Order: sequence, then structure tokens, then C-alpha cells
Amino acid sequence: MAYCLFSAATGPAAEGWVLGLPLLAGAAAIYMLLPRPRPYPVLWGAVLGLAALVVAGVLLTPSSVFSPETILFWFFSALAIVAGAILVTQHNPARAALAFAMVVLCTCGLFLLLAAPFLMAATLIVYAGAIIVTFLFVIMLAAHSGLSDADDRSREPLLTTLAGFLLLGALLFVLQYYASRSTENMREIDKLLARAQETAAQDSRADMEEKIGKPGDDEELFNQFNKLLRAWKDLHQRSEQAAIAWSNIDRNAPDAVAKSREQLKELVALGESAQHRLGWLPTAVDAPFSNLSGPSPTAAFENLRRDEQKRPRMPADNAAYLGRALFSDFLLPVELAGLLLLTATVGAIAIAFRRS
Repeated sequence: MAYCLFSAATGPAAEGWVLGLPLLAGAAAIYMLLPRPRPYPVLWGAVLGLAALVVAGVLLTPSSVFSPETILFWFFSALAIVAGAILVTQHNPARAALAFAMVVLCTCGLFLLLAAPFLMAATLIVYAGAIIVTFLFVIMLAAHSGLSDADDRSREPLLTTLAGFLLLGALLFVLQYYASRSTENMREIDKLLARAQETAAQDSRADMEEKIGKPGDDEELFNQFNKLLRAWKDLHQRSEQAAIAWSNIDRNAPDAVAKSREQLKELVALGESAQHRLGWLPTAVDAPFSNLSGPSPTAAFENLRRDEQKRPRMPADNAAYLGRALFSDFLLPVELAGLLLLTATVGAIAIAFRRS
């Protein structure tokens, strides 16, 4: 949710006060709304929370043309944040579970705006249709009549609020930084793609070399692509291979222009691949990630579940392919999630029958 709300910011990373002002207002609102024996007026917390949302919208997001998608984005985002605040400040656990359901529904709306209908449907069915219903079932079985004394107060509300909003601030700062870096990289990629396409349209090898630049120069086209694609090892290797192939082409050969255009088209393809990968956080190849719950994040693309031709055995956009991955590569997390829900239900039934 934080990424959807603040990733549209442009320019350099937000200054401390720009990021801290809405966070302080939001932290004060949550602190005042948390349950306690002598609560603060609800209106004070609601006004502070509304002010935090307005300040965040003004300072951390750019102005844009209003469209149906923009209006729906702001509606789902604001409603999800409000429902999340209600979730952590409610005395009644059943109402808190319903607020969590509202957060899930708003998140599904954002998924639908991002053209991810299957992810929206799966989240709706799994969370809103199964997990939240299980929570309510456990609450109704295990809860005593009326509210307990633990529902009337929050343990360490100040420390809890500070820890939560410090974590939120760190996440927003990182997302703001990567959003600004992605915007700069996108502009640089667009310039390099336009230059590569313009070079490929030349009629002779000499004209192409004039557009590319002097070999070894920082402004040379292949060198710029190599610097830009260092974050992705596979793209960087292909870029270096294209540079070597370009330098090995005999400029006096009859097919020199055709071969040169092939290498320039390879650069264009690499730039387009980099555009799709912007925003990803690159992982070090030698990072010690575990593979107990599925393929390691550092696993090579060709080492994943593929056929002899290194192609998916089923279309990647097929739900059956996703199901196969869940019950083969990610079987342990799926079974652990089901076991956790089953254990909670059995424990609630045991507690319910133990009461007189």
C-alpha cells in the first residue's frame, strides 16, 4: 500500500521534514485512537488522521490530471488506510476483523487497477473469503461474553506507535529513493533507445559509427548501455557481447550494415527489457538465501522448472501453471499456512468446550 501511494513521487528523495510531517501527524492520530481506560476524544484523533492523509497527498505525490483511474486509485488507497487505522484501534476484535476485510477489498481494487485480475481474485478468495472468515469463527468460539480488560487498554501504546511509524518511515524513504532513481533511469533509457534507433536507421556503417561515438569514450553508445545495465547481470552480459560483436564486424564487408543493425536492435531489445525491470531491487548473485520454501531468489532463470527447450511447460499466464508452482516449488509455505489455520480452529474449539 505504501508503494502504491508514494511511488508516483518525482524528483530527488523527499527531504526529512516532507516525509516526517505526515508521519508525525499519523502517529499522533493512532496514539490518540488506541484503546486505553481513559481514552482521548475520538474526534481529535480523526482530525489528526485526516490532516495526515491530506498532508501526505499534497507533499509526497505529484499533481496529475484527474481521470477515472486516478479517482479510483485515491479512493481505494484512502479507504484502505482508514480501514487499517480502524483495525488497530478497535476494542471489538470482530469489528477489527471486518476492518481487515475492508483493507483486503481495497487492496484487491488496486490490483485490478494494475491489470492483475487473477491476483485480485485470488486475494479476495483466500483472504476475505477464507482467512477472515476463519478469524471470525475462532473469535466467536473462543471469546467470552463481553469485552475483557485487555480490550480496554493497549500495552505500551507510545512505544508501539513509535516503532510502527519508524518502520513505515524507513519503508517510505527507501521507496521514495528507488522511485526517484527509477524515474532518472527511465529518462536515460529513453534517450539511449532513441539514439540506438536513430543510429540503426542510418544507411552506411560510417554514419552509424559517427552516431555511436568514439570507441572507449564514456559517451559511446555501447559503453552507456553497459553502465546502465550493470544492475542486471544477464542484460549486462548480453550488452557486452553486442559491443564485442559490433567491434568485430568488418566495415568493408557487403553485409556490414545488416550485421550492424542486428547489434543495434539487440541494444534496443536490452533497453526495453530494462524498462520492464525498473523498480526491481537487484539481488546479489552470491547472497545466501534459503531454498527450503521454494526456489532461491538468486536462482538462475534457466534453473527454474522448465522443459528441455527452457520454456514453461504451460503458458505463464495460465492459472494451472501458478497452481503447479504452488504445489511443487512452494508446497511447504502453502501447507504451513493451512496447518496454522487448522491449529487455530482446533484450539478455539478446545477452549470453547472447556468453559462451563
